[in-house]
Amino acid sequence: MITCLESDIMELTYIVLLALLVVYIPFYFWVRFSPNAEKYGLVKYGPMVMVKTKLGTKLMEKWCVYTRFWRFFGTLSLIISAILMVTIILIMVIGIGNFVSNLSAPGLGIEYALAIPGLNPLLPIWYGIIGLAVSMIVHELAHGMQTRSNGMRVDSTGLLIAVVPMGAFVEPNEEDVRKSSRRVKLDLYSAGISVNFITAIITFTLFAGLMLGGISSDYGGNAAVYSMTGDSPAFGEIPNGSIILTVDGVEYNYSEDYKKQDYTWVPGELVEVEYLTESGKGTAMIEWGLYIERVTNSSPADGVLKSGTFILSIETEDSTVYKMYGQSEFTSFMSNTHPGETVTVTYCVPGEASSSATIVLGSKGDIGFIGISTTTSGMIFRTPDSVLDQARNPFYNADSVTSTVTSMLGYIAGPFNGFSPMPESVLWWYDVPLEEVFWIIVMILYWIFWFSIMLGVSNAIPAYPFDGGFIFLGGLNGLLEKLGVKDEQKREETSSRITSVVSMVMIFMFIMIIAAVVL
Repeated sequence: MITCLESDIMELTYIVLLALLVVYIPFYFWVRFSPNAEKYGLVKYGPMVMVKTKLGTKLMEKWCVYTRFWRFFGTLSLIISAILMVTIILIMVIGIGNFVSNLSAPGLGIEYALAIPGLNPLLPIWYGIIGLAVSMIVHELAHGMQTRSNGMRVDSTGLLIAVVPMGAFVEPNEEDVRKSSRRVKLDLYSAGISVNFITAIITFTLFAGLMLGGISSDYGGNAAVYSMTGDSPAFGEIPNGSIILTVDGVEYNYSEDYKKQDYTWVPGELVEVEYLTESGKGTAMIEWGLYIERVTNSSPADGVLKSGTFILSIETEDSTVYKMYGQSEFTSFMSNTHPGETVTVTYCVPGEASSSATIVLGSKGDIGFIGISTTTSGMIFRTPDSVLDQARNPFYNADSVTSTVTSMLGYIAGPFNGFSPMPESVLWWYDVPLEEVFWIIVMILYWIFWFSIMLGVSNAIPAYPFDGGFIFLGGLNGLLEKLGVKDEQKREETSSRITSVVSMVMIFMFIMIIAAVVL
């Protein structure tokens, strides 16, 4: 299965990286100090080695002759770049708006700030290297195509190496670029951004539409353990990723409609759970019910309910009692409450007698708010169908403009939540041909998609040394000309000063956001 394969790959990865490191260190110092290194196209570039070649130049020469196409593509690139520039500015403004709240939350760790596969826990080593390499190669190749199609020379192309290949570059002739028109420069700088965006669309279509779109699960509607809370009743008893089959000998029907739940056991009591894993069926004895993970400070439940207890039932003002068998019943119940409503909560600590408390619900929009975070015995359930839908649909559950944007950003942030495009622990849920090969291809396509999005959007930031900084400079120069500033030197000086200020502001905002997330 894929988990065994990944384990073998990880062990091999560290051996290979260690061997490469041992070779790279003396190689780097030879490049740094040897007078013969440059003769072979080897130049130090910070801690990396720049390998200058002519790779890709033949392809550029072959395709650059279609000047009308590249002119059209330049216009398209400017439109795409402008949209992405506005998007990244809005994201950064929102991020700065949430800066204070982000600082109060625990940071991910400084290692998350480094976009280096293997060092950043979010980025797998080999999939990450492939995704980063491909996204950078197409980015730089697009710059090269626009360079040659506009009659400018390409001095060299090549790779950046730091133990492993870290990226690619195209080096246009600086004199040719300096002499070129504003429009040509805009086409040149926007080409990489747009190609990354197009690459992301193509790879997304392949893995989400073509590959994930053609698979299904025999357990599509079953309750599946998507994640597990430590020190909860189910922790250590039921494996993460399990499919729940029966509870106390009764088939467990996963539903968000509490009216359909009719089980033989009492919420919170010790029951036998039958589950299915990749290696077969198993059973566990656990307390099953609505488990309180955390109580929100200053909420209606604060000082009344405690974490680590089970809610057995909730009684409404009309004396209707709703048994709480799990999270789905509680979510459904709360969606039908209203602020100010009085409810009676019956709860217990495992192994002790039950108690009751009266709570007046607070407000969460138009529905009631009690102020507790809950799970089913420490387990968060998803169905295989819902996980698959989320993996192939970036607008999953979106029903408004705001939720569409939020859903899309959440999809891109998927690796923070274990999606790449799906958590490894759930892959066995699905019936796929040539399973190991299938998921390897999906992962490769996903990480090309992810890095292409990241590279395209980050380069759209209107700041030096990103491509967006040079695009902003050229666009501002053109705007000043339309506003009547005819003196070219004055336009260039003014646009350069403004762009430098904007660059400092954007870089400062970028650093602040990263710091709030990782520290």
